[in-house]
Amino acid sequence: MDGNERYNGQQDMSAWQQQNGGGQAPPWQQQNGGQMPAGQPYNMQPYNGQQYNGQPYGGQQYNGQPYNGQPYNGQPYNGQQYNGQPYNGQPYYYQQPPMYGQPPKKDGIGKKIGYFFLALSPAAASLILQLVLSLAYVLIRAVIEVASFMGQHPGASQVEIERVYSSAIMRNLTGGVFAYHLLSLPIFGLWYYFGCKKPKLKQSFKNVTWKAVAIAILGGVVMCLLSTSIVGIEQYLLPDIVENYVDMMESVDIGNDILSTIAAVCIAPIGEELVCRGLVLYYAKKSLPRFFLANILQAAMFGLMHMNWVQGIYAFAIGLLLGYLVERYHSLLPAMLLHFVVNFSSTVWIDKAFFWVPDEAYAYIIMFVVTSALTLLLVLWGGKIPKREERA
Repeated sequence: MDGNERYNGQQDMSAWQQQNGGGQAPPWQQQNGGQMPAGQPYNMQPYNGQQYNGQPYGGQQYNGQPYNGQPYNGQPYNGQQYNGQPYNGQPYYYQQPPMYGQPPKKDGIGKKIGYFFLALSPAAASLILQLVLSLAYVLIRAVIEVASFMGQHPGASQVEIERVYSSAIMRNLTGGVFAYHLLSLPIFGLWYYFGCKKPKLKQSFKNVTWKAVAIAILGGVVMCLLSTSIVGIEQYLLPDIVENYVDMMESVDIGNDILSTIAAVCIAPIGEELVCRGLVLYYAKKSLPRFFLANILQAAMFGLMHMNWVQGIYAFAIGLLLGYLVERYHSLLPAMLLHFVVNFSSTVWIDKAFFWVPDEAYAYIIMFVVTSALTLLLVLWGGKIPKREERA
């Protein structure tokens, strides 16, 4: 509509109706012979946000609210200027809605250092508990046996009492190991639950696929052979250390003593996974910039927890694969299964199945190369670690 009462270049509405498919004329056209009264809004509504005929809209309120310095409909207009002008000379400010999907704030250097030392604490606590609990069990059992012996032999000499005491100490070493593994489970279980933001067991089971189970079982057998090859190579490089290790394992009598077998095969895979792949890895990832660094740290702690060079070296290698499984499937269950297969295989059947392998350095080197290649294939089969931080 222009200043000569024209609408879209037409003198009246009839031509406009002809161009636009007809239709009933509005009331103002019927009353005024088709002419638009000057100074009035078109059909009492604003025309495309512009003044009509150079005048405001008949002094009428726009959509129930006064226009000219007042907000539109009582509310600012989508945070934008209306008709090129700010509302009453002021820009409209409104609070931004919360943004979702933003990356979390990074921890400062102080927090990262704190998490690093916190990552070391579960392994240290495990060693202290192992020493205290197993020693307490052994001493209590030895005192009970000595007291019983003295009650039955009131005139026993000091030499006989010391002999009974030493024999009781050696005989109860496996019971001490069992006591530690059993009593440490609730301690580290609660620490893992409350220290790692209450991971959900149900989600842990959901994350375990058939591929994860297959990798855990096959990986357990491969890791057992890998550890055998490492020990075989070590006996040529570090003969004295390996000999002391063999004597220690014979004193513990794993495989023949029922308590030591249960502790090593059934309980240790749960407790050690809670400590190393649960707590240590969780805190290490918060302190170190890359997962592979955190994985190396937890594997090193896993090796140190065995307190001897022979087991420590192959435990470090096994720990790397265990850490990969936990991070790949966001669950401790595949790692526990692989750990169980390793301990079960080394205790029950691996020596009987591979008795034919010659006790020569070249045979152990070949076994090491083959099992290392198989481990790499298992990791490639498992696939890349997903970029998420869920914990289960």
